[in-house]
Amino acid sequence: MASRSRALLSWIARSYVLFVAIGVVVGLALAPVAWNATSSDGTVAVVPVAGTIDGGTAAGVSSMLQQARNDPDVKAVVLLVNSGGGGAAASEELYLQTRRTAAEMPLVTSVDASAASGAYYTIAPSDHIYAKPASTVGSVGVLATTPQQLEPTALVATTGPNKLTGGDEREFNYIVESLGNAFINAVYEQRDDRLDLSRSEVEQARIYSGTQAVRNGMVDSIGGRQAAVERAAAEADLDRYDVRVMRPDGTVRFLSRSNYIASTAPDKEMVSATYLYGENTTEPVFMMVPASYLDAPRNDSAGEPAAAGTGADTGGPHAA
Repeated sequence: MASRSRALLSWIARSYVLFVAIGVVVGLALAPVAWNATSSDGTVAVVPVAGTIDGGTAAGVSSMLQQARNDPDVKAVVLLVNSGGGGAAASEELYLQTRRTAAEMPLVTSVDASAASGAYYTIAPSDHIYAKPASTVGSVGVLATTPQQLEPTALVATTGPNKLTGGDEREFNYIVESLGNAFINAVYEQRDDRLDLSRSEVEQARIYSGTQAVRNGMVDSIGGRQAAVERAAAEADLDRYDVRVMRPDGTVRFLSRSNYIASTAPDKEMVSATYLYGENTTEPVFMMVPASYLDAPRNDSAGEPAAAGTGADTGGPHAA
């Protein structure tokens, strides 16, 4: 009886060792599979550029791009763009931020309803631009309201002849034209041999559909958000990656109804063009928006918006 008990215990011990060995082997075989299923080589950050580009928009997008650049886990950025542009200075700020980001990591853009004027300026440094067939892009140029002409009075004195007026009409038009040229030069610098348009054609400030834009080189491919994310990951050599969607705070303002409808922003509102150029302002306001986004020509003392960088003759005294 004792010998049988010892034999049984010996068999149990050998079986236990065998099962442990089998478990170790199986565990080693399955461990890489489990790790591959959950690991990531890096993150693709998705940054929305939506609504009218003003100081708040520029600050919010700039902050998100800076966070992406400073995060060692972020290997590429996708811009989701749904904007008809906005203020000239704010649009230039976004261009500088996207150019800096593109110099550090892959930057790919997906255009929703539109990327027009200042919004197209913003995305020009992208490594690749996707648009939908119904998207609109282009309108490369600048609009500006002309300054009110004032004269010294008993209440207003000046130390120089241009202190009140900001310069004569020729000087004002030169400023507007120089802003337009900076925009056009940036498009040519960033898009270079991909553009199938002459400089004079770009200066016409036409708006193109996504399909037309692919043909003329202002856009690279027809596609949506998923295509942009996959492209960004491929350019960053990411086989396994996470996607992080970043959202700015605050209400997104739209001049265009089509942009408003396409937007997925949780807080959004429609505004008139006077949000950009105000009412009865005495100072010039420089804008990068399509003229179709503006209200009817104004007849107040500030004058009508003047066009620059369009190559078109508006026939008005304030056309650059």
